[in-house]
This record gives sequence, structure tokens and C-alpha cells, in this order.
Amino acid sequence: MIIPTQDLPFNSLQQLGQRDINQDVFDLIYWVQQEILSPELLPYFDVSKIQDTLKGQLESIQELKKDLSKHNKQRDTQYLTLHVIELERIQYFYQQYLRTRMQKLISNAFYYYNNIGEYQISLKENEFLRTLVEKQADYLFTNCLQFYQKTQRNFGVKLDNQNQSQYSQQDDKINVQKPDINQYVVIHVNTSRTIHIGSIALSENDSALVSYDDIKFMVPIKSVTLI
Repeated sequence: MIIPTQDLPFNSLQQLGQRDINQDVFDLIYWVQQEILSPELLPYFDVSKIQDTLKGQLESIQELKKDLSKHNKQRDTQYLTLHVIELERIQYFYQQYLRTRMQKLISNAFYYYNNIGEYQISLKENEFLRTLVEKQADYLFTNCLQFYQKTQRNFGVKLDNQNQSQYSQQDDKINVQKPDINQYVVIHVNTSRTIHIGSIALSENDSALVSYDDIKFMVPIKSVTLI
């Protein structure tokens, strides 16, 4: 639980501040930062438990505030409001995490559809990506067909089998938009062992400007942190 509200006595609200935020929340904030700074989609961090807890906590606190108001416990009500603000802050990070990942999927839909592993995205993200690609593919096919029919009608152009084969070969060479993993990022080294990036040797707590492609495998295992 992020903030305990079940069976919470009215005279013990001060106990709320003595509880540490769940480790899942710290992890969420960490992966929000990494997802924003990473040019590619990182392996999915399961946020479903955080969302379920947030929803339950907010509902419980709102009910508790109503009860406190009836008992004219204004000080306790104000104290509880601070925790509502904190929960809403956590909810913002949760939404930002999902929004950032969705924007990456939209920008590089065809690339991720053909190259992403199942462990990297959630079931809902996978469903969203599949639907997105189907819609985009249908849109592209429909517009290309309409363009061909319009060209044939206006200019009398007709593709024979040879030309169709050439167009098909050209289509196979079309570059699908994908993340730019060659861009430079700033990293902080977390691991105690020395890591080598090209001719550079980095030790724990060192920072450096490096190509993301050289350290991309280190980000999911937290050997380095994007900063």
C-alpha cells in the first residue's frame, strides 16, 4: 500500500506520514525518466499494481475526508488533503510513463510491430500497436490504390506485369521509420565494475556523453542511468 487507509482511526492520521512510499513508486519515477530520455522503447515496467492501489487509495481518502468533515476535524482533513496531492503526483508519473511509451509506438509503429519482443510491451500496448498498424496499413493501401486508379484514369497509364514487379521490388526497399539509436545521451555509471565504451573507460559514479547505441543494453539492467 502506498498510504494505509483501511481501518484508519480518526485520531491516528499522523501515522500516515511515518510510512515510506512503496518501492514500486520509486521504480516508476525512475523508469519514467529513463523512458523519456531513451530514444527507443525500453522493456515494460509493470505499473498495473500501482494504478490499482492509487485508485483504491484515492477513493478511500475521499470517503474518509467526508467523515472527518462531519466530525468537524478540520486539521485532520487538511492533513489528509496533503496526501491526496501526493497521490495525484504519483498518478501524474503513471500517466506520463504510459503516454511516453504510446508516443514512441505511434511514431515508429511499423518498426516496433516487426521488431519488438513480447517482453518489451504490455498486453494492452501490444493490442494498441496491432490495431494501429492495421489501421495505418489499410489507410496506405486505400490511398495508394486510389492514386493508381486516378493516374490510370487521367493519363491512361496502365501497369503491366513487369512494371508491377519493379514497383513491388521498390516497395520492399522502402525505409520504415525507426528510433535513432545513434544519438548521443548523457549517462551516469551505477555499476562498480569498469565499463568500456570505445576507448573510454568509465568507473562507478562517472558521467559521460556517449552514443546510445553503445550503452543501450546497459539501461534496462541499470548499469547506467540516463540523465
